[in-house]
Amino acid sequence: MIEESRSVGYVSPSWLGCYPIFQEELRGGETTFHKLPLHAKLVALQRTTADAAKQAIASTILDDVGASFVELSTGLVEDAVRRYLSMQPESANRHATPMTSSLDELARQMVGVQLPRVSRPPCVLRPGQGVFLDGWMRFFSYRARSDKTIPLLAVDWINFYERLCSVHS
Repeated sequence: MIEESRSVGYVSPSWLGCYPIFQEELRGGETTFHKLPLHAKLVALQRTTADAAKQAIASTILDDVGASFVELSTGLVEDAVRRYLSMQPESANRHATPMTSSLDELARQMVGVQLPRVSRPPCVLRPGQGVFLDGWMRFFSYRARSDKTIPLLAVDWINFYERLCSVHS
């Protein structure tokens, strides 16, 4: 669910600054962990231990952790992935395949992967200059089946893990 649009002078919380690749788009989906759909919450919680995830589900410790859940056009995400891959050291190799061919080849390999069309698990974004922390397989699967949009999830991971650690202290 997208909240009301922000004013022109709105400044993103500092945690959103950790996602430069999709920062503008993420502002539109900015919310709290509590307001995320369950399937998006579960993807984030899967990055923790089973005990921490159970405790987080049973409590409200993560409710106000910053999060952003957006569906972006496949083309926009694909362009960002191409830019990211072209900046990697191995892309400097003159014998490397062009990025479009690489994306097409990887997508063809994912054809057998069936992800649900309803409540699709999001690709989890990596803070910093990376694209995905988790979700490369999801990205290529959505691309292979020609989905028009790709769900992306950004989380204030520092706050997220600090809260989980405080439960165990």
